[in-house]
Amino acid sequence: MSSATDRHAAGAVVAWVVFVAQAPVIYVGLLVYAWNTTGDPGGPLAGPALCCSLACLGAALVPLLFVPAGWVGEIAAKSGRLYMKLLVAFAVAAVLATFYVAGVAVLIDGPAAGTLLACLAGAGAVLGPTAAYVGIVHRRLKTSSN
Repeated sequence: MSSATDRHAAGAVVAWVVFVAQAPVIYVGLLVYAWNTTGDPGGPLAGPALCCSLACLGAALVPLLFVPAGWVGEIAAKSGRLYMKLLVAFAVAAVLATFYVAGVAVLIDGPAAGTLLACLAGAGAVLGPTAAYVGIVHRRLKTSSN
């Protein structure tokens, strides 16, 4: 494999790991929300089921969201500035996540307010993995060029 393929493969793996690592944080947030609203906190398998679900979703999002956002960020900021790559990749990832979440909301006929909140949450949830992807690809590019 070429060095570009190796860089992007490593970035994709790290983005997936960061996306799945967000699962415990999301679970704790949902648990606190359930306790505060006297809702059902779920059963003993709620946490592992959420981790498994996010692992599957992350595997789908890597080629559909993180890799394209990273590529666009790298192409747009050819000069090599990390912060510019991150800004462009964040914008692309947020737009793609919003489109995907809105598409799912339309398919399930969700309410408008819930769709807006889900789009914001989706855009926020992909920023960490996108930053990890761009950071790994940028670092490997810098170390291979030296």
